Amino acid sequence: MEKTIMSQDNSILCALDIKDNNISNVSVKDATIKNRGVIKHIKIVNADLTYKLYRCPQCGLNSLVKNGKRKTNARLASFKGIEYHLMLNKQRYICKNCGGTCGAHSDLLIKNHTMTKQVQNRIFVMAKEFFTLTSIAKIIGVSVNTVSRVLYDNTKLPNRCDCLPKNLCFDEFRSVNGIFTFIAIDAQTHHLIELIHDRLSKTIIEHFINNYSLSERQAVKTVSIDLNANYQSVIHRIFPNAQIIVDRFHIVQLCSRALDQVRISCLKK
Repeated sequence: MEKTIMSQDNSILCALDIKDNNISNVSVKDATIKNRGVIKHIKIVNADLTYKLYRCPQCGLNSLVKNGKRKTNARLASFKGIEYHLMLNKQRYICKNCGGTCGAHSDLLIKNHTMTKQVQNRIFVMAKEFFTLTSIAKIIGVSVNTVSRVLYDNTKLPNRCDCLPKNLCFDEFRSVNGIFTFIAIDAQTHHLIELIHDRLSKTIIEHFINNYSLSERQAVKTVSIDLNANYQSVIHRIFPNAQIIVDRFHIVQLCSRALDQVRISCLKK
């Protein structure tokens, strides 16, 4: 009977891509939860996490004994579009010498987080495949803020670069909550130079003037932009010696749209 149970545990753990041998007594059941007024059908994975532990991490003596279990809820990676929640009974220990307590830990879990490394790794993989934050959140079943926190929490945005490159590129992109964020990169290396929370001319001008001296800004020779007229006045104000270059992509795009308009107007006649 014990071999049958172990075989069943291994089968479930393999199916869920869980590789911790200390997790046992695994069972899966259907459940429903209500999230922001929406009823969702999920899978609950019940399991135990326990192993032999004798040495106290606080006093160092071999005086630990088991002291009950604590249940934690952690998100597993979705499987076939269904959310999986891991209800894990983690073994607790108490030291007979100093009275200190500790608990069993698994490499599957992230300290002080309700998600597992499975979910974290899935977010990184989808981000590398150029999924948007909203798409990742919808597919995995987490919030957009959670995806953003996983991807960008350890990213340090530059306050200013050591030396402005001679050739820059200006553009903007739609970030969180539909806000447009200004971005400047090195035209040759494509390294990030500046990232500003909005694309207002006043904000961009103040940022560069406050962070870079006039001599540094005078050293910039070219700035490549799209057909945004606002950037032209900004560039003249910030970089007095820079030439403005309109990138070829937007020129071709403008010509294509003009040809389409002419073609459509001819067809209507």
